[in-house]
Amino acid sequence: MSLYLDGTLHVSIPVETPLRPILGSKVVIPCYFQDTVNDPGAPTIALPSHRIKWTYVTKEKATTILVASEGKVQVETEYLDRVTMVNYPLVATDASMEITELSSKDSGTYRCEVIHGIEDNYDSVDIQVQGIVFHYRAITSRYTLTFEEAKAACSQSSAAIATPAQLQAAYDDGYHQCDAGWLSDQTVRYPIQEPRERCYGDKENFPGVRTYGVRDVNETYDVYCFAEKMSGRVFYSMSVEKFSFYEAGDQCAKLGARLATTGELYLAWKAGMDVCNAGWLADRSVRYPINIARPQCGGGLLGVRTVYLFTNQTGYPYPDSRYDAICFQGKLFTETENKVTN
Repeated sequence: MSLYLDGTLHVSIPVETPLRPILGSKVVIPCYFQDTVNDPGAPTIALPSHRIKWTYVTKEKATTILVASEGKVQVETEYLDRVTMVNYPLVATDASMEITELSSKDSGTYRCEVIHGIEDNYDSVDIQVQGIVFHYRAITSRYTLTFEEAKAACSQSSAAIATPAQLQAAYDDGYHQCDAGWLSDQTVRYPIQEPRERCYGDKENFPGVRTYGVRDVNETYDVYCFAEKMSGRVFYSMSVEKFSFYEAGDQCAKLGARLATTGELYLAWKAGMDVCNAGWLADRSVRYPINIARPQCGGGLLGVRTVYLFTNQTGYPYPDSRYDAICFQGKLFTETENKVTN
């Protein structure tokens, strides 16, 4: 809803909040204003002296995205090439803005403000960019997945093979991974923030997303997957004795759940999950989510940490190894369970 309804200048963002666009995609935030000159039934007056301002608002500060007036639009350097006004100045009372190449850093509150003389009116909307990109390696060894096997591996992880735009957006958020992986367009790429020997790729000493170009579908690499949203909850089941892989599956089943997939754990991590105990997942991998850095939990690094069998970061632990169980309970079960217990 717009503010200052007793004035003559009304601004409105007519959408339900929050908007939930997907990582790497684009979003149009509609914003319209009218100047009723104290008469709600009067026709809209589009005066060239109206000043439109879009702002990204956090608890700490407000960052200007663009300012438009007299038919001209000035976009701040940080948003150049990513932000445009959809219909202005063709429709002078349409302040709608489009943002492309969305990254997680674009999540937050956006304010559309219109100023005319002494009147100032605005409306706001929240945006939550959905999804996370993660690197996936097969249980056997590094670079063993054909293109079709890569897509299947992502699907089994409650995800889809990532698009180039999604990997680029993850890179823009700070993602770094020196492992070549398939993407949806049959290219093989990897994101590098700090170039080093053997990770120079086609950009040498410059940071960026490296590419091998389009590859034959029978070549083998790792894969980058994209998990969009959670459809339930991820939780730990722990015991002093821990569990073997098969015991972990049984334990989750006893709790009305199943072992979580890798994609589900990544989504839980993105939502803030932090547990410094390694646990079994459905693909027989052993991982744990770290949001608070400490030396004893993955060497002080943030992210979903993986326990590998070998020092070259390949292989999963043997199924009779003992770890906690990381379970997933879907919304459907939870709703059914509540109906029974209530």
